[in-house]
Amino acid sequence: MYQGKRKIMRLDDYNERRKEIISTKSGAVWNAFTELEDLINKSALAVQYFEKSQSWFAQRVHGCTVCKKEAAFKENEYHKLADAFRDIAKRLQTHADEIDSAKFE
Repeated sequence: MYQGKRKIMRLDDYNERRKEIISTKSGAVWNAFTELEDLINKSALAVQYFEKSQSWFAQRVHGCTVCKKEAAFKENEYHKLADAFRDIAKRLQTHADEIDSAKFE
């Protein structure tokens, strides 16, 4: 199911293609960043969660060819990325709760 904010003309068609794309880990990662539409700073994510550069991270997200090989995340790196998304979601939820519970000036 589409998670972005853009208006999709043929949503059923889009969701069918989306289903195919997210059937692989690399497709699911690419799709997540596409639908998040730059809400997550990839540079900060690369440094904070992977201790790597933005270029290292981007090469894997986009499947770039590096030294005649397609750059890709390893299995444990996919898990680390999923955990990073969960951590960010938890942090956002905590901040949203604090905003809701704060006193109005």
